[in-house]
Amino acid sequence: MKRAAFLDRDNTLIYDPGYIHEPEKVELLEGVPEGLKLLKEKGFLLIVISNQSGIGRGYFKEEDFWAVNGRLQELLKPYDVQIDGFYFCPHKPNEKCNCRKPKTLLVEKAAKDFGVSVSESVVIGDKDSDVEMGFRAGCRLAVKVGAPPFDNFLKAVEFVLSST
Repeated sequence: MKRAAFLDRDNTLIYDPGYIHEPEKVELLEGVPEGLKLLKEKGFLLIVISNQSGIGRGYFKEEDFWAVNGRLQELLKPYDVQIDGFYFCPHKPNEKCNCRKPKTLLVEKAAKDFGVSVSESVVIGDKDSDVEMGFRAGCRLAVKVGAPPFDNFLKAVEFVLSST
């Protein structure tokens, strides 16, 4: 079976000033292209799992979410790396859905769609809910980026690869 890196998008891969929905504002964070390329080279599928309550709150539309993803892919092209799949929860936190992190429905769906062994997979995100989702889903490892010791994505990836 395959293994995946389940990745948060906003403030993990791209800078998010708050409910990012304009493709022209997408900026890769430090170490992201290099880290994604390393994960790919080590055989990980790259799958984004993202809470997008801005859709449910009416701040932006689902097509804006996809446009931002498209811009992310464009920015990664020069590095010869692409995200394999995007999964998102559009619900507000108070809707108590099963797809909002730290719940695991989106990991389960992605694992089924891609034939991924969750127990051999990892999670990298910027929030405690990302790490909690990884542990709840039974992933091998879940790390939080954005604070020491993983103050950039590449450092988090290097740790993940040294631990798997």
